[in-house]
Amino acid sequence: MRNYGNLLPARVVLAVACLAATPSCTMISAQEKTEPLVPTVSSTLQTSDKTIANEKLQTALEKSLSGQATRWQNPQSGVSGSVTPLKTWKTSEGTYCRSYTESIVLASGKSLNREGVACRTGNAVWKSA
Repeated sequence: MRNYGNLLPARVVLAVACLAATPSCTMISAQEKTEPLVPTVSSTLQTSDKTIANEKLQTALEKSLSGQATRWQNPQSGVSGSVTPLKTWKTSEGTYCRSYTESIVLASGKSLNREGVACRTGNAVWKSA
């Protein structure tokens, strides 16, 4: 198992924050991810939303400075989002990792928010740690 310092364990928690008018929120799941990082809320996001979200997440982790948000919008579905890398470090094995936050706003106004840690593979793809 890799050492990620004092960051959250290698699990990503995906929570749905309800509209301000709604008194409750629903926790979707806590799950280990090995695929490219896209929220697994298949019934909520269209394929095009997931594609755009993943592309922007990969771009943000590869090119953005820590604290710099990368924003996106899908005009077809009305879904939008942002990814903000928080911290970058190199593991004892020489792998670069980054912590980040991701927010996706559905056309209904509900928000999907998560924090995660991803590490860069040898072929420049960021995967959840």
